[in-house]
Amino acid sequence: MHLHKCGGTSITQAIKACYQNISSITENNTFHLNGAAASSAAHKTFEDNLDSENNDYLVGKFRENLLLYYMCQPKINYIAGHFSFSEVAYQNFSNKYAFITVLRNPVKRWISAYFYNRYTISKLDEDFYEFLSSERALKGGCMYVKSIGGPNKSGDYTSEDAVKRAKENLHKFSIVGLLEHKEEFVNQFEQRFGRKLKIRSYNRSIQSEGFKKSFITEEIETKIKELCRPDIEVYEYALNHFLKTK
Repeated sequence: MHLHKCGGTSITQAIKACYQNISSITENNTFHLNGAAASSAAHKTFEDNLDSENNDYLVGKFRENLLLYYMCQPKINYIAGHFSFSEVAYQNFSNKYAFITVLRNPVKRWISAYFYNRYTISKLDEDFYEFLSSERALKGGCMYVKSIGGPNKSGDYTSEDAVKRAKENLHKFSIVGLLEHKEEFVNQFEQRFGRKLKIRSYNRSIQSEGFKKSFITEEIETKIKELCRPDIEVYEYALNHFLKTK
């Protein structure tokens, strides 16, 4: 389960390499979700029913259906992408598939996501200070809760119940990695699956760290921490329960 700006592209490619050889290329035994195409297809499917309140939920359910479709194919051995956790997938396929995800410090993830979306792929028009007060900024602070807890119709991912659900679902993953402890993730993967991952860097922001830091005053960082409060709670829970070296 690839969480945005948590090193997922690099990790996805490293795991995919475990399945690539001459025979697997012809069998096409892996699937990587194209997030933009999935969202576009979902909007076309639900065109008459989408609004600001149910958009995320319907898009999430559409992606879940794609996930289940590929899980049902006997030759598919590895699936990756921006999926949310699916209880249906877990109940029906946890005997066949191991669920894996990697988290990152939520404040660093939030900052990285803004600069990547703004300057690398040009998906944001707002400048940094405008974005801070936007609905998207608020949603970015509870991405772990939404993705790991799973989409819900209410759209509320800041509640105590939503955070609790995300924490509980973490225990359904075979490996919960932490980007700040990448070697620990690599070691856990090797112990679990017998393969040593070679993780290379992909999708780096074109902006320098110095450029990013020029925006982040102490006051701004406090604001971002408040936006990320739900995800920080999930992240700290993961630190305390899944970091073996701790």
